[in-house]
Amino acid sequence: MLLKFTTPDMLNTLLIDATTGRCAYEIVTATVPPSELVEPDTPLDSSSASGSSSSFASGSSKQKPSPTAARLVQRRTTIKDFSGTILVDIKWNGRRPDISIGKEHIGGLPELFGSSTIRFMPKILAVPTRFDTEFIWTSTADSLTLFDYDSETTTGTFHHNCIRIPTRAKLSKMKTSSSSKVNLSSPSCPKLSLRSSRAKLSSPSKLTLASPPSSPIDEPCDPPSITSSSSSSPQTSSRSTFISTHLPGVGSNYLEFTPHPLAPDVEIILSFLMMEILRRGRFCLTPYTFDRPRMWQLKEARDLFMRRLRRNTV
Repeated sequence: MLLKFTTPDMLNTLLIDATTGRCAYEIVTATVPPSELVEPDTPLDSSSASGSSSSFASGSSKQKPSPTAARLVQRRTTIKDFSGTILVDIKWNGRRPDISIGKEHIGGLPELFGSSTIRFMPKILAVPTRFDTEFIWTSTADSLTLFDYDSETTTGTFHHNCIRIPTRAKLSKMKTSSSSKVNLSSPSCPKLSLRSSRAKLSSPSKLTLASPPSSPIDEPCDPPSITSSSSSSPQTSSRSTFISTHLPGVGSNYLEFTPHPLAPDVEIILSFLMMEILRRGRFCLTPYTFDRPRMWQLKEARDLFMRRLRRNTV
């Protein structure tokens, strides 16, 4: 499945199916009036994804919200399908999500990823999945993928700031035959004369496309069974080549993944979104903000340039 984000804001966008060109999902985030809500376990900021090892949950999150936390801006994110049915409901208290998928209340990030503690490597952030122990979310400073360690294949990729070039790959090629095999044997069909059979076989295209006669006949006759092996074009499958622009806001964002039998597609999409926010905080990238400034492209471009400059000078 290949989905295209219509806007750079991944929490306020439409997801277009690149194969059909139709809207598959709609993601909307809106501010809600403040209310007394218990903080979910995990804040999505840089402090929740730093250090050699870290825990999603903290002991202070189980305490009652402080007056400062109660004044945090509260938002609600919904993911709807093409018919308008709400599939995912996220309640934000600041940057702390409380997730519900369908009728199931998930909670915070520990429940979404099936683990309360993750181990960080110097240049890789690896987070397990709750639906399959062999599927691991793997993110670096430049990439975000879903890797299957059982088959050692990448089953999901987040393409950001890139240009898509559709291509077609040949799968198989049918052999071409010059003649068509026609079986006219039928137990209830009367005998056909040689002249009439030749007349009917003289135009194979008409024989293939002709429909049974609508006028009644005296002797019932089953239509002849036709087995033909005609030439056909090679079967093709749609593939895409992605060229990264390396410029924030230039190009489009795409989410490509293979569906999993133990998890709905919307859960994989949601996990990708949460992992992208964590990835930005872990590798000190420009953090995701709900209210983007007017010149956010220039700010992200400046941060990207400074990060690459520091990398090349070290």
